[in-house]
Amino acid sequence: MKTPCLNKGEKIILQAQGTLEYRGSRQLGYLFLTNKRLLFMQVTKKIFETDLDGIIDLSIVKRIFLLGVRVKQLCITLNYRRGQGRVYIAVKNPGKWSEMIKERMTLMLAERWGYNGAKPEAPSNTE
Repeated sequence: MKTPCLNKGEKIILQAQGTLEYRGSRQLGYLFLTNKRLLFMQVTKKIFETDLDGIIDLSIVKRIFLLGVRVKQLCITLNYRRGQGRVYIAVKNPGKWSEMIKERMTLMLAERWGYNGAKPEAPSNTE
């Protein structure tokens, strides 16, 4: 498995093999959660990518998978320029993935609120 190209300051939090159902097709590959994005890749080809900011809703649903077997899958609702869309990802331990994605989304939001662009100064500096 080849790791995806990461942006500056980005690191991989979780990775696992899975199946992506996106735009009416199913594809096998690897799911990566970084501290900023969610990516799904086949060897070196990026099949799906979204910033964590683009996720509107994240849930676990039981859906029909291969051979009619119902399995728990991540259901990710995304905001696109033309509206909203859904992506389903079958991956081992979807509960853990859901928790980690939500945690990363919360941390990103907290980081954004904690920094307003000003230069930080020590409280003792009264000049």
